[in-house]
Amino acid sequence: MCFCLMLLSIGAVMDIQSFQISNRLIVSGLFLGLFLQILESGVKGASVFLLNVSVPVILFYLLFLIHALGAGDIKLFSMIGGIWGFQILCKIIAVSFLVGAVMSLYKLLRHRNLISRLLVLKSYVCQVIRTGSLSEYPQEFQENHVIHFSIAILIGYAIVMEVSY
Repeated sequence: MCFCLMLLSIGAVMDIQSFQISNRLIVSGLFLGLFLQILESGVKGASVFLLNVSVPVILFYLLFLIHALGAGDIKLFSMIGGIWGFQILCKIIAVSFLVGAVMSLYKLLRHRNLISRLLVLKSYVCQVIRTGSLSEYPQEFQENHVIHFSIAILIGYAIVMEVSY
């Protein structure tokens, strides 16, 4: 659906420019999803919509708590789930995380900090095991440590749509 691609593209641009994705954009996509689900399945579509929108929130809540994934990214996944449904959402999530992994690896190799970031990860995992509690993942807010995951979501969406339809 062209409208979903447009919303994801706008979201990626917002993320790049301000590290935030407008709730107005998300609400527009959610209203579109609710409308489409009700149009397709009647009143039952509303419950399907709510379930599909909730899946990313439930799946990624822990990643959000440790600041490994932003709220805007989770809301983009919810928007996609509301519009397309569970099966497509799962495919887009899988492909988006693969794309995000490639983006991250490229950035780590480009900035030559793969080893140091792996040591930070090791230290974090040891701390979680030692204390038995999650804390915010240590990160320096510098451009060479940040990927805009909304771009991975946009690319993941485009790949799944190209393959599926």
